[in-house]
Amino acid sequence: MSKIEKTKEYSGTDLETIFFRPMFTGPDATSLGIKVMYNMPVPTTLHFWKRGGDILQKYTAAGWNGGISADKYQKTIDMHRIKAEVGYSADEYFDLVYEKVVNQAGGTMDDLSGTVLEQAETALFREAIAESIRVTMWLGDASTSGEYSTFDGLLKRIFADRNAGETGITNFTYDKLSDPDDPEELFKTLWEKSSDLLRAFKSQGELVYLVTSDVYAKYEDVLDNILLDSAYIAKQNGRERLSYRGIPVVDVQLTPYLPSMAAMPQSFAILTDRRNLALAVNTSHFPGTEVKMWYNPDLMENRQRAVFMAGCDYLLPELLSIAILDA
Repeated sequence: MSKIEKTKEYSGTDLETIFFRPMFTGPDATSLGIKVMYNMPVPTTLHFWKRGGDILQKYTAAGWNGGISADKYQKTIDMHRIKAEVGYSADEYFDLVYEKVVNQAGGTMDDLSGTVLEQAETALFREAIAESIRVTMWLGDASTSGEYSTFDGLLKRIFADRNAGETGITNFTYDKLSDPDDPEELFKTLWEKSSDLLRAFKSQGELVYLVTSDVYAKYEDVLDNILLDSAYIAKQNGRERLSYRGIPVVDVQLTPYLPSMAAMPQSFAILTDRRNLALAVNTSHFPGTEVKMWYNPDLMENRQRAVFMAGCDYLLPELLSIAILDA
C-alpha cells in the first residue's frame, strides 16, 4: 500500500467542529498573542468597550436618573474569500500521513483504519493552513501577487496608518535607545511612551509585548545572566514563557519569512492590549466554504483544498506602542 484513495470532505457543522475550530480555540489561539474571532456574526466587527466614569449617584428618590454610558469603539474587519490548495505525489503523501499515524501514542501500520487515517490527513492539512494564516496575519500584503498576498496583515495596516500621520500610534526607532542591545530598556521605553489609556489596562491582564525573535533571544540572554539559582535552573531547562514586569513577551516567530519581505520591518516590538488586534476566520456564513481531500488517479496525486474567509485588523491606535529596530 503506497497511496491513500478515500475522499474526505467537510462542510457545515463538520467543517467547523472537526477541521477549523481546533486551530482557532484553546492554547493554539492564545499563543498568537492577539484576539481570535472565529465564525462571528457577519459583518465581523471588532469591539472594544471603555468603562464610563463615576457611575455612583446620590440616592434621592426612586426612579431612573440615567448615568454615564460606556464608550464603545468598533471597526468592521474586511473579510476575504481564500482558497488553500496543496498537492502531493501519492508516495510522498502516504509517507507524510503515515508518519503522523505512527507518532501518535501506540500508532502502527495496523492502525490505518478510517478514523485514524482521517485524523492524520486532517492534521497535516490543518497545520499547513494554520501557519499560512498566521504568517499572512502579520506580513500579508494584498497589493502584491506573491506569497502571503490573500489579505493585508497587521503590520501593513499599522504602519500604513503610522506613515499617514496617525497621531494615536506611539512609535520610535532603534537609534533613540541609549543601548540598542538592551531589551529591558526597549520594553521600558515602550511602556513609558505608551498612552495613559494603554497603561490603564494593565490591571486587566491583557497587555502583551509582541516581538521578533531577535528581541526575544536578547531578553532571554539577559535573564540567563541574572545571578540567581532560579535563573541558573531556567538557563538549563529553558523557559516556557517570558514576561517583563508582569506583561507576557511573545515571539511572533517570523524570522524565516522576513528576509524575503523587504517592505516589512525586520525587527520590531509592539506593546498593546491583545484585544486590540484581531484575526477573524469564518467558515459558516458564506456559500461554498468546504474542505476536501481526494486522490487524482490520472496524475497519481493526493490533493487537498479548503475554501473559507479570513481577515485581520487593529482597532484603537492609542492602544499601540511600537519600536522599529531596523530603521
